[in-house]
Amino acid sequence: MRPARRDSYPRRIVGCVLLFAGIVGTAGGRIDACLSAADLPSDVGNSVELAAAAQGVQRIAAHRGAMLDRPENTIAAIERAIEAGATAVEIDIRTSRDGKLLLMHDSKVNRTTNGTGRVNDLSWAELEKLDAGSWFGAEYAAEQVPSLDQILQVCRGRIEVQLDLKEEGAAYADRIAASVKAHGEPTRMVVAVRSVEQAKQIKQRLPEVSTLIFLRKKGQLDSFLAAKVDFLRPQIAWLENDPALLKKIRDGGAKIHFDATTATSEKVLPLLKYRPESLLCDDPAQLVKTLAQLKKKAKGI
Repeated sequence: MRPARRDSYPRRIVGCVLLFAGIVGTAGGRIDACLSAADLPSDVGNSVELAAAAQGVQRIAAHRGAMLDRPENTIAAIERAIEAGATAVEIDIRTSRDGKLLLMHDSKVNRTTNGTGRVNDLSWAELEKLDAGSWFGAEYAAEQVPSLDQILQVCRGRIEVQLDLKEEGAAYADRIAASVKAHGEPTRMVVAVRSVEQAKQIKQRLPEVSTLIFLRKKGQLDSFLAAKVDFLRPQIAWLENDPALLKKIRDGGAKIHFDATTATSEKVLPLLKYRPESLLCDDPAQLVKTLAQLKKKAKGI
């Protein structure tokens, strides 16, 4: 299914920003209908504290590029993410039949190109000929499936890159490392891994990169902290049910990463309760705007 475009996506940011006018005094003050008091940070009761929480967001990562504005995982989406003010671009990495690393979220090309079949079953020569933009809009018909090498060159010196590794194994890790060393900037890269073993494989080959894990099972936390992952995305329910868990993650040396999806105030404010350093979103322009509005409140603007 084609995602909602910016011009048709409902914007509720203005109404939600008005909630700040409804904050009276400190914690426990009145908050308008957009959010309940429980949605706000436990130690945030006024606009200054909200601004501080927003200021703590060090990374704005554009999910598959600016995927609400452009066809995902394409050069157009990445250029838009840079233009919108994202500090990082998140891309999904798969392998062609003949070993070329390329950008594709799904295991098949059907949804986002004019082709069919599994990525791993198609050669790079076949993949690079596909139309990767018309599904999103006729004006993007010229967009092709980019290789990782191409994207690293586009991003070099301009924006941090976050790799979402869709495959595993030593050979895959070798290819990732070779591409990054040849075309990327390891010190400005975050690699989202799928297992502790993969985290170790990547760090052995690319010690300068940061690693990230989307933690799906609470029981895996200790092993990933022991592996020294740099960013960790826990489930919000875990943090709500076990307040000590956040301290454990931070004491273990990991920073907090969350998915802010559409990046409106409704999505961002509940996440600020946990003071995340990194937010992933589908709409980086909106996240830049939302965080800027929160920061301005401290200055009385």
